[in-house]
Amino acid sequence: MSASIASTYSAVFAPELFVLLCGLTAVCYEWWRSTRRSWTGIAARIAVLGLGWAVAFVVYLGVPRLLAAAPAWTTDATGSVGLGVGLSVVWGWWRRADWGSIVPDYALLLVAVTVPHLLITPLWDVSSHVLYAVVPAGFLALVDRRAAPLVLVALGMVVARPLAGAHTWGESLGGLALGVAALAAYESVSNLDSMSPTA
Repeated sequence: MSASIASTYSAVFAPELFVLLCGLTAVCYEWWRSTRRSWTGIAARIAVLGLGWAVAFVVYLGVPRLLAAAPAWTTDATGSVGLGVGLSVVWGWWRRADWGSIVPDYALLLVAVTVPHLLITPLWDVSSHVLYAVVPAGFLALVDRRAAPLVLVALGMVVARPLAGAHTWGESLGGLALGVAALAAYESVSNLDSMSPTA
């Protein structure tokens, strides 16, 4: 993979786009499985996802403008903060509307992985492109194995970021490790929930 192809790959599957694409997939999947399907229902769900994405983007673009001089890792950090705030909006609205558990789990997992990412980033610029490709793709694959091909996009990002010159191999692999750890934690908590007597 050449540097220009790696840069294009990184742009096409950038976190703000890939998280939205996977979120849209989760929304449609959950709606399709619902017994309360209607066109207005899917439109409302997509509107909430769009609202969350817009909030995330405003935070991502707005916070750096408030800072006069910021270190290089600030871009990844503000992207994570924006994603966390936007997905918190989605999570809250979804829970209030009682539309199902898949999208709130998706949102909560991404918000949860944002916390260690924000703590690590000032010390080690772990790739957010890799992290936010691994977690959404891995989540969808855990929900339904037919989504497993999306994991290939995430693995491609592990290679693309260093080849594009955006991160070192260590930073890219760090994003992979953090993403896999978050998915493993989610899977273990999900298994505990399914084994509880109230489940």
